[in-house]
Amino acid sequence: MKRPAVCDSHHAPRLKCFLCIAALYIALFTGAATPAQNITSLLENGNYQEAAELLEKLADSTKSIEQISGIYEKLGDIYYAHTHQYPQALKIYDKIIQLDSRGATPEDLFLGYIKKGDVYCRMGRYEEAIQTYQTLADQFPPTHLAHKTGLRKIHSIQTALDDLQEQQRVIKTHEATPLATEAKFHIAELYRSPYQLNQPEKAITVYEDILQQPMDTKLASEAQWRIGNLRDKVLNQPDLAIESYQRVVENFGHVSLFAAEALFQIGRIHQERGQYAAAVQAFEQLPQKHPDFWKMHAVFYWSGICYEEMRDYRGAIDAFKTFLSAYLPNLDPIYFGAIGKYDQDPARVEMELKAKIQQLELDYPRVAWDRIKDLLAANNYIDALRLTRQYIIDMPDSEHAQQARSQLRSIELHATIQGLQSTSGALTPYALYRVGKVYERELKDYEGAIAAYRQVIESHSQSLWAAEAVYRTGVIYAAHLNDAEKAIESYQTLIAEYPSSSHTMMAHFQLGEMYRVLDQYDAAVKAYQTTIAYPRQTHYLAQGYKDSFADQAQFRIGRVHYENQRFDTAFTIFQEFIASQPHSPRLAAAYAFLGDISHKRGDSKNALNAYDNAMRLLEGSPIQSEMMLDEAHELGFQETTRAGVIEHLDELRKRVQSQ
Repeated sequence: MKRPAVCDSHHAPRLKCFLCIAALYIALFTGAATPAQNITSLLENGNYQEAAELLEKLADSTKSIEQISGIYEKLGDIYYAHTHQYPQALKIYDKIIQLDSRGATPEDLFLGYIKKGDVYCRMGRYEEAIQTYQTLADQFPPTHLAHKTGLRKIHSIQTALDDLQEQQRVIKTHEATPLATEAKFHIAELYRSPYQLNQPEKAITVYEDILQQPMDTKLASEAQWRIGNLRDKVLNQPDLAIESYQRVVENFGHVSLFAAEALFQIGRIHQERGQYAAAVQAFEQLPQKHPDFWKMHAVFYWSGICYEEMRDYRGAIDAFKTFLSAYLPNLDPIYFGAIGKYDQDPARVEMELKAKIQQLELDYPRVAWDRIKDLLAANNYIDALRLTRQYIIDMPDSEHAQQARSQLRSIELHATIQGLQSTSGALTPYALYRVGKVYERELKDYEGAIAAYRQVIESHSQSLWAAEAVYRTGVIYAAHLNDAEKAIESYQTLIAEYPSSSHTMMAHFQLGEMYRVLDQYDAAVKAYQTTIAYPRQTHYLAQGYKDSFADQAQFRIGRVHYENQRFDTAFTIFQEFIASQPHSPRLAAAYAFLGDISHKRGDSKNALNAYDNAMRLLEGSPIQSEMMLDEAHELGFQETTRAGVIEHLDELRKRVQSQ
């Protein structure tokens, strides 16, 4: 590939240029530091018109010809290179030329004529440009640089105009052929060159016309790249330049090496504007997509600069070390311009970079931890997670490593939530539901969980996840927020609006639980009976036991009657339960209730028989023991082990025997 005609040594960062301008102003105006600072700030922020107005005022307020000439030079540059107000630029350069009568130096006059001629070229007024350059040449002897420069400028324009006519003839003669397309490209190059026709806007128009025609990929990719390059390096239109470069990447990324140069320039523009994350995003693509890029040394160098500015010292250290170890030893100093180290000695570059790396490594623990804290404070958990893991790996024995480990799980969960919240499309209802579950189950943030569940309900009311979200909302109100009213409201909403949901049966059961706790026994029984009417969803447990909501509901009906002191009804229901549910994990608990009710009736024989059956079931069955603890609080079971439960039953049995 022919390398794009870009010389980084001529395109130092704009900020550096602005700082140089500020220094010049301060030198020119000893008592005018404040205006100089204002101008610098305006230029850095792209407020060129305001800067121009301030410069005009400064020119009017000084009497020094040298100072006025310097002001006009910068003012003309604003109109010429930044705002492209060419008539205003002409007026400014004329003012420099007119300073001749007031004692301007030959160098000032040389600048005025050269820049005035350049402006005429930008405007397409080549006869006037030639006349301007001739006037310049006439004022100096043939051996003088100014004389030679003026004639060379004239020759370049005349040669380019002749070439332009020839290319136009080719286009006319070979219309709609590859030759015509190549001729158009050549015309665009004539307009592009500042040493020939110097009309970048016109060049862009021709390049864009070429892109509308079918052609070979190389010509198209180069045309698109030239548009970006002109907007970037000549017209100072960074946003439009990025758009143009991006089209090279998108349309020709796999077939043209111009895409690599485009990515690099996108990164450089972002870097110069202080948009370091965006710059890194562009730079990071180059080693992956274009590993043979000829400026790879600069990719790692500028990546290191960006990482350092972002306070990502690990990234900076890695990038700088890659540059230092992989590229610098064999790097010809001619390529130092790509990293802003013009004409520097390799040994000096190496020494400076080693010192920088050493300082970064010293500062890394403190800066990395501060950065993690800042990200957490900004609720940026995804980036914080990556840095926290890296911090633990890199500095396992550092001051804050243990704190990083203790916070890791919480950061992971919050990062999960952020990732889910960014999900779009068909997965959105599920993503929102999962956010609620993470809040509920992992973070125990119940208000956050309810807010997420409500998003599912309100935004995706017809989704199956909405029904489940309503159910989980009710569970949170009941189990964690102690708000029975809202829990009941949630379950009733689920039953009314999602009658076919698999969670509707569970909602009836939960209503029974709520009513039972509220001592609304008849409503509880009705809810449990509705639960039993649903198709049974059986869960198979160890030791051949089977469980279901119907099993729980039938047992709870017995408990409701027991709690309401309807002992005869409770006795009958528990007997029916034992007969109808021979594989229930609650059999021992049912026998325990039968034993207690029989004892209350004074029926010692049945009480002892019930307790014996319960103890028999508990022997060797952790499941029956667990259910005893869950279901028989009313009977005084508070133990935490199976042996303790059996011992408690034995005490109840002995109490019956003693009476």
